[in-house]
Amino acid sequence: MLRIRLLIIFVVSILLILAVACSGGDSTSQEATSNEIDPDEASNESSDEENNETVEVDFEDLEEIDYDNFNQPTQIDNQWLPMKPGNHWVFEGSTDEDGERIPHRIEFTVTGLTKEIDGVPTVVAWIEDYADDELVEAEIAFYAQDDDGNVWYLGEYPEEYEDGEFVEAPAWIAGLEDAQAGIKMKAQPRLGTASYSQGWAPAVEWTDRGQVHKMGQQTCVPADCYDDVLVIDEFNEEEPGAIQLKYYARGTGNVRVGFRGEDPQQETLELIDFESLDPAGLAEANAAALALEARAYENSPDVYGQTAPSQVPAGNEAALALVEKEFEEFNYDNFDNSTQIDNRWLPMQPGTQWVFEGVTIETGDLVPHLLTFTVTDLTKEIDGIPTVVAYIEDHSNDRLVEAEIAFYAQDNDGVVWYLGEYPEEYENGRFVDAPAWIAGLENAFAGIKMPAEPQMGTPSVSQGLAPFVQWADRGQVYQMGQRTCVPFDCFEDVLLIDEFTLEEPGAIQVKYYAPGVGQVRVGFRGTDLVPEILELVDRSQLDPEALEEVRDAALALEQRAYDNSPNVYGKTPPAEGP
Repeated sequence: MLRIRLLIIFVVSILLILAVACSGGDSTSQEATSNEIDPDEASNESSDEENNETVEVDFEDLEEIDYDNFNQPTQIDNQWLPMKPGNHWVFEGSTDEDGERIPHRIEFTVTGLTKEIDGVPTVVAWIEDYADDELVEAEIAFYAQDDDGNVWYLGEYPEEYEDGEFVEAPAWIAGLEDAQAGIKMKAQPRLGTASYSQGWAPAVEWTDRGQVHKMGQQTCVPADCYDDVLVIDEFNEEEPGAIQLKYYARGTGNVRVGFRGEDPQQETLELIDFESLDPAGLAEANAAALALEARAYENSPDVYGQTAPSQVPAGNEAALALVEKEFEEFNYDNFDNSTQIDNRWLPMQPGTQWVFEGVTIETGDLVPHLLTFTVTDLTKEIDGIPTVVAYIEDHSNDRLVEAEIAFYAQDNDGVVWYLGEYPEEYENGRFVDAPAWIAGLENAFAGIKMPAEPQMGTPSVSQGLAPFVQWADRGQVYQMGQRTCVPFDCFEDVLLIDEFTLEEPGAIQVKYYAPGVGQVRVGFRGTDLVPEILELVDRSQLDPEALEEVRDAALALEQRAYDNSPNVYGKTPPAEGP
């Protein structure tokens, strides 16, 4: 009997020792496990009494910003939130909607743009938020770092969508409508310190605050495993008890998002990719952010409309063109069916119409831009080659600034050639100039608009040469296999072509082409003095009545061409109808 009692005592003692060992340890060094963010196990986190004490928060306790303490505000090298232009984070996870977990994806990009907010130059970030593969929010947001290393948040313009339709844009900008900047990341986060405002904008109910929750954690996400992780609580006045957890790794930034408390959305996100974009990717991000800004001026005139436009830093990129020939050799015997243009990158079926919208940046101002490109059913012989006639209208700020007819032909190898154009330019509704050029006249030469099989690393090609009107455009493959989304659709396997002239080194227009569709986007990089940003908003096949209307407009323009350009256009035979 004594032996049995001693055995029982021994077993109980061992169990107690094991229990104490399992529950011991410093909480600041424990691994941040999935229990902390898994909505099915979220109650584990809420049982942490040490970190869940109810503290009365004064949401109007705002941060005092010292405007004299921002000598290099766009150099954001805070170890917890580095924001170098081109940094690109991709997160995937889910949110709760009516008890159902919905797939969620966020892409956060630091652009190469800057914007002055409340007198402080800021870095412009571009964010896209997808729920169940549908874009639900697109945003530009503004960050600056003070001389002490604190990263400040100075505002945002978020566009919210439902079923693909714009719903609202609750923008706030520090210094406008009682909004004030807040701190997004402290230079030296510390446990036990009070919460801090991340910005204050009562007009749109923005009252977010942050507070250090844990330090020295470990966490693993698809992108990598991280040690010494910082966890920040984020919460606001409108949702008491709902706490979002953000995990930050040194030198990387945000790597995970979780929740605790009574967060109705129960958002969970994990970093799946962190990279530095190549120049093509950064140029696309810049263009997308500027396009969003253009809409911001329209949708938020009383807030965003009071800000200065974002700035495009002067690039140091040259065209880097491997120029081999001043103009392209043209084989007149290689055009057996020249008006059948079925190049996969630039298909030109009669009646096809592309509509682009965007902006140009003129002396710092964003000017709305609309361009319509239509393939007519007309043909015209240029330098002995039958060509397809395109009709183009270019509107700036709702006013026609250029109307043009242009001439294309495809050779037997599938190369699309550009054989000339007649553009009429207008100012304040009045005709100004018509710098026409036609291949074979006045020492003008045809050029290649689209190769049959574009290849990376190939030399630039002439897109036409007409010295007497200073036309010397060149094209060069910049990137292939890209993805881009525009209002009309999203496209894979996209081809990017740099267009430039040797007279303006470093000024590069970037054109995006989708297979089977043609051009879908226009951007820029380098030092373009009048940067242009366009996105495809519609592509359609015109009905016979609409096509006839465009045909008549093109023929009317041609009639004026014979009057305005007798020494060039006047030497060509008339365009012919179907």
